[in-house]
Amino acid sequence: MSRMKKLSIKEYWSTHDVLRTDIFNKHMSRDRYTILLKMLCFSDKKSERCNCLHRSTSEVQAFSTKLGKTGNIVATLMQPYLGKGHQLFVDNWYSSPALFEYLHSFATNACGTVRKRRVGMPKMPKKLQTEECTFRSSGNLLALKWQDKREVWMLSTSHSVEYKDCKKKNYQTGEQIQKPSCVVDYSNSMGTVDKSDAIISTISCTRKTLKWYKKFFFHLLDISIWNAYCLYKFNTKKNISMSDYHLALITELLKKYSKSREYNTGTPSAYLMRFKERHFPALYSSDKTKRQNPMGRCIVCSMDNKRRSTRYYCKQCNVGLCVVPCFEMYHTEQ
Repeated sequence: MSRMKKLSIKEYWSTHDVLRTDIFNKHMSRDRYTILLKMLCFSDKKSERCNCLHRSTSEVQAFSTKLGKTGNIVATLMQPYLGKGHQLFVDNWYSSPALFEYLHSFATNACGTVRKRRVGMPKMPKKLQTEECTFRSSGNLLALKWQDKREVWMLSTSHSVEYKDCKKKNYQTGEQIQKPSCVVDYSNSMGTVDKSDAIISTISCTRKTLKWYKKFFFHLLDISIWNAYCLYKFNTKKNISMSDYHLALITELLKKYSKSREYNTGTPSAYLMRFKERHFPALYSSDKTKRQNPMGRCIVCSMDNKRRSTRYYCKQCNVGLCVVPCFEMYHTEQ
């Protein structure tokens, strides 16, 4: 699904000529997939409560109401490292003046992009030209707005408003490109994270859902695939792209673990026996379901791009068939 983006889950099993992709129905039915998705559940063994991952929110300590939820997450994770002179780089989801002041009080500097409407951020409404910047400072904090292709808002407790080379040249003039030092240091420190996020987004299997823990689970799955790709390249020394690795992984997983859902599993000669001998309809039976009246897919309707289930099948051919008119068509027409 991460390689074939469609608007909804049911479209992956659509029989419409424009949307049809047989690989999904070949390996798993739509109903089975949706049932498995509903059953996807996480349990906290300590509290024995389902659908939660409760501890990942409940373990966050509230150090200050000024920090907010995101700030307290950072403060909780940073507890073992405070007071040691470290430098922290964070993105705009976490950055705030209150958080940076809190970290600075424990001899920990911080730098990161910031949302301009964060509580405590100064207003800098002036329109800037490309590569121009404006700033405000207060005590230990520097708030800076720099105009790149778009506005970039930065917050730092360890930088001044100096510019430095970013190891890139202007392709027109050949001159060395300079940027604010906080922007250059942030790009160098967060570059790997941003790169991995950008690549993961192209093969992401995450979908919109009201249950946040499911979205979180699939995101962790994407990260696991990225980590596996990095380890594969490191161990094999092969120059393979993430897209090629991802496709090879999907192919091998399907080959190893999936069972084909082909209706007729016999040999071609056995398949042609549908025109010979005697064939009679029988009620469909299955050990894989507890339904009182199990049903199977009609093979003739499927060939005609129709999704139709039936209670009957040909016992001799072992395929589902509507009694009228599919049973006769299947045993008389090529």
